[in-house]
Amino acid sequence: MIERAFDVPFVAALAQREKQIQQSYRPVIGVHKWFARRPGSLFRSLLLAEFANGASLASNFFRSHNLNSLVVGDPFMGGGTPLLEANRLGAHVVGTDINPMAYWVVRQELGKLDRVAFRAAAEQVIAAVEADVGRFYQTTCTSCHNAASVKYFLWVKLQHCTACQQLFSLFSTYLLSKNERHPTYVLVCPGCGSLHEVASLQEVEGKSCGTCTTILSVKGPAQRNVCPCPHCAYPNRYPDTEAGVPQHRLFAIEYHCSTCKPTHKGRFFKVPDAADQQQVLDATRRLAESEPRWVPREAVPPGDESDRLHRWGYEYYHQLFNP
Repeated sequence: MIERAFDVPFVAALAQREKQIQQSYRPVIGVHKWFARRPGSLFRSLLLAEFANGASLASNFFRSHNLNSLVVGDPFMGGGTPLLEANRLGAHVVGTDINPMAYWVVRQELGKLDRVAFRAAAEQVIAAVEADVGRFYQTTCTSCHNAASVKYFLWVKLQHCTACQQLFSLFSTYLLSKNERHPTYVLVCPGCGSLHEVASLQEVEGKSCGTCTTILSVKGPAQRNVCPCPHCAYPNRYPDTEAGVPQHRLFAIEYHCSTCKPTHKGRFFKVPDAADQQQVLDATRRLAESEPRWVPREAVPPGDESDRLHRWGYEYYHQLFNP
């Protein structure tokens, strides 16, 4: 029974590890992004603790099972993680959701797949995309100075000060990375934007930037829809609904360097250099000239989720796209 067999420490360790690299553990979720997707290891554990034989969960978890006498129903299936895990264990599954996107996502996740044809088609797409726009996703490693692949471009919203008209950044926090998948905490300097690594957040108090001497901080200035201007200290409210779509600034890049990875601990971060900023300009020009058909031009309708976009000045879906 689940009350006796569910091993909390064992499951917690699995779930924490999975959430860090979830798509590597369960590639099927790559069908479509689904926010707040729960770890599959949690639902596999719940099912095994309740319905598998009397062995411990730790010994059962990595074994093959066939629970074909079960029918698992999920009336609010969302991204379908409980159904996926039940299906993997051999159970029959039934799922529903009021969201038609949820239905499509789960149907595709559980559908049959010709893996050979899929891999061949995927390789063709990858080759075509790399040949066309691959250069926009390259940077230079700060350690070995070889070419490296960009994983994430990190942007911050900008706003004009109502009082002095200067642009300022809406950082809610200067903490770029925790020490979960990286040996240290990574902070952005509020003054010059340089990156700093500290072993603990207690070290930050009173510590100044070695480049510009600005005092480092974990907490950003943008809090509870108010952000003081760093130039004149005027308390600006945000978002500024009358200003339209906000501008953005590229402030950091996370990348992967295959040359350094064998000896490097943790993730790779850098402040964008001149070449990276030029890539942004080139990509902006390319996007403006191409008028791609896949960028939707429809208006954003009102709704519980989309009203947040309206508050930030987004009226059309294409305004969400940037280089």
